[in-house]
Amino acid sequence: MLYIFLSYLVGNILFAVLVGKVRGIDLQQANSGNLGARNAGRTLGKGAFVIVAIGDGLKGLLVVLAGRLLDYSEITIALAVIAVILGHLYPFWNKGKGGKGVATIIGAMVLFAPLSFLVFLGGFGLSVILTKSATISMVVGFVAYGLLLVVQQPAGSLFCIALLLVIWKQRKSIIERVKPNVLE
Repeated sequence: MLYIFLSYLVGNILFAVLVGKVRGIDLQQANSGNLGARNAGRTLGKGAFVIVAIGDGLKGLLVVLAGRLLDYSEITIALAVIAVILGHLYPFWNKGKGGKGVATIIGAMVLFAPLSFLVFLGGFGLSVILTKSATISMVVGFVAYGLLLVVQQPAGSLFCIALLLVIWKQRKSIIERVKPNVLE
């Protein structure tokens, strides 16, 4: 379906690359080398973090919004969310080296199930208080959102594939937070 293919192409727009080019820096060669908001912020400052996070988040939001405006089923929209995430994580033009997908999935989450997004925020917030780790807390929020989504709607399980892709891409960071010396 054209909508799903276009969603993958939208995912290929990496705002970290665009901001890096404007600033004359290849973010793949700086700090973590990741093409996402966190590395943009670490390398170029808070302004770059905000621009990249908003830009990448809008990709997920746009895909869900377009699906709703075109009156596609929730299953089709969930497939498009998977496509936009795959485009962000594995852009064809950059040999499959993209970002980690956090901002993009959050943008999609906001519109896909707005009330469930409050559960994500609650899980994230409580976990930050307990763990002091944004990475671990993000996973806790994703799991809380995903579990609620599976119970609430038939397309929830499909949407969870996108969540799992983002969590998988974060696996090294997660391991570093859980056991700081495991990868050394």
